Amino acid sequence: MAIPPIVTLQDLANYLSIKRGKLAYYAYYIKPADAYNTFAIKKRSGKDRSIDAPIKGLKDIQKLVYENFSGEIEFRKCAFGYIPGRGILQNSERHVRQRWVLRVDLKDFFPSVTAVRVAGMFSSQPFNLSYKTARALALIATKHGTLPQGSPLSPWITNVICRGLDYNLQKLASRYKCYYSRYADDLYFSTSNSLFPLALAHKSENDSNVIIGEELKAVILTAGFTPNEEKTSLRPTSQRQMVTGIVINSKPNVPKEFIKQIRAALYAWENHGLVAAEEHWAKKSDFRNRFEKAKPRFRWVLRGKINHLRHIKGESDPVFLKLATRLKKLDPTYSFDPKLSAQSITQEVCLFVEGITDRKHIETAFKDAQNRGLYGDLNLKFNEPKENGSSNLQKLCHNLSATPQRCLTICLFDRDEPSYIKSMGGSSSDYLDHNNNVYSLILPYPKFRAEPDICIEHLYEDKDLFMPDSKGRRLFSRDEFDKHSCHIKEPNVFIKLPAKSLIVDSNVIDISTKESIALSKNDFASQIYTATPPFDNVSFSGFIPLFDKIQEIKNLFIR
Repeated sequence: MAIPPIVTLQDLANYLSIKRGKLAYYAYYIKPADAYNTFAIKKRSGKDRSIDAPIKGLKDIQKLVYENFSGEIEFRKCAFGYIPGRGILQNSERHVRQRWVLRVDLKDFFPSVTAVRVAGMFSSQPFNLSYKTARALALIATKHGTLPQGSPLSPWITNVICRGLDYNLQKLASRYKCYYSRYADDLYFSTSNSLFPLALAHKSENDSNVIIGEELKAVILTAGFTPNEEKTSLRPTSQRQMVTGIVINSKPNVPKEFIKQIRAALYAWENHGLVAAEEHWAKKSDFRNRFEKAKPRFRWVLRGKINHLRHIKGESDPVFLKLATRLKKLDPTYSFDPKLSAQSITQEVCLFVEGITDRKHIETAFKDAQNRGLYGDLNLKFNEPKENGSSNLQKLCHNLSATPQRCLTICLFDRDEPSYIKSMGGSSSDYLDHNNNVYSLILPYPKFRAEPDICIEHLYEDKDLFMPDSKGRRLFSRDEFDKHSCHIKEPNVFIKLPAKSLIVDSNVIDISTKESIALSKNDFASQIYTATPPFDNVSFSGFIPLFDKIQEIKNLFIR
């Protein structure tokens, strides 16, 4: 619903459904020292972070401002943190399995957003408040002229303020074939390139420091923020890469130390009792300046850690199951039912595919289908063999079928090699039962495909499949080239080597520039996976027959 014209303080009070006097009091009259409760919490570095928690009356108004104005803003898909459905896990998934990961921290993030900037935000599109009412909201939202850390309104305001920054950083990242995301004040860039772009960052001569590139620094400074050089990190895949506290080298995971902390806490409780374990834990923790009611309890912290583990690794993860079972024995009130967890495991469908690009395509399409209310009872778990390719997947399928699997397991093959279509597909259907809960499935045809051989990319319509990316690169079909390796319609384009695969993703040369104009399959999959324009609005209708076939196998399995 559009915001009505808000010119006077009374208009603003009416829109927020509060009395004008109350609004005026918290905007103009209350002293900052009386409006906030200030305390310190420890950062990971050991330094203190100051938290300004608004008193109830002010907090209620800040919540009303958020509830009444937040619906007018749609954030960019690269923005995460304090946005429904976009948490630390979703943010980390954009950067999984990349050669390089850069993290840049914005220094003094909340204090960098001043009351003047907040007033300017509310007086601009799409809010269009008068200067007087925009200034009143700025006073409601700030303390001593800047955003306080601890207000329910501050994270949303910073996300609105950062929309321009996100746009420019996304453009910069795309220019250098990188993926970008922002989680609050943490900026992340990743790439599969062998060398990380110097325009973004590079290591110092002795590799002790990371130096932020001039182009990246200029974009950040122009947006009114300052990069924190001391908290910048650039890590190759040979080192542990972390995004918002999640290890992302191979798949989203928690650090090993996190598991050790949980095990140590459970051991202390099991062997020394809750009281002794809590006393020991409290001595190691720092609660200076915390309100008594705000001090965390050992029991709740341990629950939170195990629930976080469940969120990242999944409820069927064996490590989570063991730790949750131990906690349940110590704390019967903990919400965990081993029988239900075991049941959920048997209801899973474990899908093995030929490679990482297949997984990215299917996972993205499946999320899209579920967001539209389809396949709500289908719980897919995605996997790929350690080595890519149909031959390795066939070996895995035979090995898995040698012993009973705890859940339905499906190995999915492309429809581009006759030998595998014959051996891994059924005589009257596209799938074959290998016993012990293991099936093989040949990629079903989408309605718009008539050619006999297809691979995972053919589940997209041609308008999406062969669409150029922001750099002008695209995938090519083998049929676009003649027997002399020249492009049939574009005389300046040829392929270096005869095309063997159905989809050509390398060595397509433009004679005028002498450069390849082919988009790699991995980049194509990654740009769809991260919804990078122009691949942020593709059609996934071609994946529906695949999900229907998986559902058919599941229904057969549970009979």
